[in-house]
Amino acid sequence: MSSTNLDAPSPKLTLATIAVVVGLHVLTAVALAAVKTPEMKVEPEKVTPSIEIELITPPPPPPPVEIEEIKIEEKPKSVREVKPKPKAKPVAAPKPKVVQKKQPVDKPKAKQAEKPKPAEFTPPPAKQKTAPQKSTTTQVADNQQKLLAAQAAQAKRDALLAEKQQAQADADAIAAQVAADAKRAQEIADAKTAADAAAAQKAKDAAAEAANNQPVPFTANSASWASPPNFEFPKRAASSARPGETFNVVLKMTVNKQGAISNVRVARSSENRIVDNAAKQQVTSGRFKPFTQNGVPRVGNVTFTVSYQVPE
Repeated sequence: MSSTNLDAPSPKLTLATIAVVVGLHVLTAVALAAVKTPEMKVEPEKVTPSIEIELITPPPPPPPVEIEEIKIEEKPKSVREVKPKPKAKPVAAPKPKVVQKKQPVDKPKAKQAEKPKPAEFTPPPAKQKTAPQKSTTTQVADNQQKLLAAQAAQAKRDALLAEKQQAQADADAIAAQVAADAKRAQEIADAKTAADAAAAQKAKDAAAEAANNQPVPFTANSASWASPPNFEFPKRAASSARPGETFNVVLKMTVNKQGAISNVRVARSSENRIVDNAAKQQVTSGRFKPFTQNGVPRVGNVTFTVSYQVPE
């Protein structure tokens, strides 16, 4: 019979121990891989207070599991069975602590003075983009294009100005034409008014003249000779008349404003036609002074008696 070494560990116990250690290492590696170091975000510098960042160090790995050695006491008579130690439960990796960024809180100036400010992160200066140098030909073309654009803009402004000036000139011409037409219409209206007034005055004067030319009856006492006619008994009537006989002829005549005699007619005959005709002819050779009425010369109808006496 082979002898049994009681001091040597049991193979099952050794395997269990190795499995526990390997499992712990695997869990530790998984926990370390799961823990992510918070990334530092570089923000542009602002006027607002800086953000405090708290760095978290990963938890230390769990300490190695100590394996207790089982001592088997030697007994002379019986050998005690060594029971394997129950498998250790896997240790759960601690959950990573999530740190929330603290918002800046307005604190009294005294407390802010006591708390040290964290170091501010200064971002590196941004690289300035340098414009590529243009060739001489490209620069000349750009300058020519800018010149053409400036000339086109100036031409457009000149065209707009000319159009505006032309519109103003047209408006002024229309206004001047309207003013001239209004003036011409006013002149025509004034001339028509003057012509109407003159025609009315002429008609009034004509009516007054016509009314003034109407003969007004005057008596013989109102008549005054400016140049008396020569009344002579006609010789042709002497043979049929007796010496010393008197013939009276009543004549009616019209005397104008200047005193001239016209329209002589016999109002009452002398019963001798030769005497009547002689009286009508002789009276027209004379001239009366103008008849007046209210100081105005008037045309008058005068009745005048002519007396003839036959010479002896």
